[in-house]
Amino acid sequence: MTTTPAQSTTPTAIAIVPVSSRADLKRFIEYPYRLYRNHPVWVPPLLVSEWEAVDPKKNPALEHAEVQRYLAVSGGRVVGRVSAVVDRAFNAHWKQNTALFGAFEAEGAEAARGLLEAVEGWARARGLETVRGPVPASLNDLTGMLIENFEDPPAVLMPYNGPEYQGYLEGAGFEKAMDTFAWRMYSAAGMPERVLRIAERVKRNLGVQLREVNFKNLKADILIIRDIFNRAWAENWGFMPVSEREANRIANELKLVADRKATLIAEVGGRPVAFTIMLPDINQSLRGTGGRLFPLGLPKLLLGKPKRSRLYALGVVPEYRGKGLDALLYAESYRRGIGRYSSGEFGITLESNTAINEGMKAVGAEPYKRYRVFEKRL
Repeated sequence: MTTTPAQSTTPTAIAIVPVSSRADLKRFIEYPYRLYRNHPVWVPPLLVSEWEAVDPKKNPALEHAEVQRYLAVSGGRVVGRVSAVVDRAFNAHWKQNTALFGAFEAEGAEAARGLLEAVEGWARARGLETVRGPVPASLNDLTGMLIENFEDPPAVLMPYNGPEYQGYLEGAGFEKAMDTFAWRMYSAAGMPERVLRIAERVKRNLGVQLREVNFKNLKADILIIRDIFNRAWAENWGFMPVSEREANRIANELKLVADRKATLIAEVGGRPVAFTIMLPDINQSLRGTGGRLFPLGLPKLLLGKPKRSRLYALGVVPEYRGKGLDALLYAESYRRGIGRYSSGEFGITLESNTAINEGMKAVGAEPYKRYRVFEKRL
């Protein structure tokens, strides 16, 4: 049975303190590493990435956002954190008046309630009508809060939280806005014959050419992927168009972590129409590093051979939907990974995206984790 972070035994008086200095920001970033230090499931993200995520010069998603971070402090000790965000581009795109919250952690219901009330007060002061979250720094990495399956370690770029967090949100008046799923598939189960037949037929009938993303000229290919993504995901709940600067940041990250043999672009008549991005689950190498590259992190990343992958993203332009390109990309990703990975995670997929969820079931994947985005009307 998975244990949850120890509850605070400090005095009950909890102060909610705005992050206003670099010292505060350091405590904000490093808090989860202390909270989950001895947790058997949580995986420490790289500290360097956490610092980059809060730096507007390095995180393009912050260009059009106003952010206020808060710490819950009791007896001089941090017992929780949260960020309050208004993304002006998101609100303009969806014609909403919404505040977002993220980076939520709390040791107990009192700290959680104080942090969420701080976000609500901050939002009201800006004339916002709804608070929604938790969301990461980029809305296109939408995952939400884990509410089912706390036993399996998170895959690369996926969050983790304790089972008590759902109760904290609901106790503060938050309700379900959207659920998302992560799907699991074991290599030994094989790809269903029906999917393989569809894949071969699609490849033959449409004249599809599959090529690996050119990492020597990634700047050009990432713009192709960006164009397909922005068109393929345009109507999805919570979608935000990826800017060129955001695409370049993604390219820099892919250089470090992508599975280059299974990150693909599909072309028809020389025209790019679909893509898929596969990541080896480097979280399997980050266990025990404390999120630091030295002395253990970098050697473990360089020498590790993860046995789990994550299909991070897949997109098909609207005019080629329903033609079986998704089946072709699933089958090809499976073929290229079967000798190296024993299992794979797919997702995140929206609960409302019936087509992609049916596609997951068709290839033999099972929804093994559920996440939830909550919201509250002010």
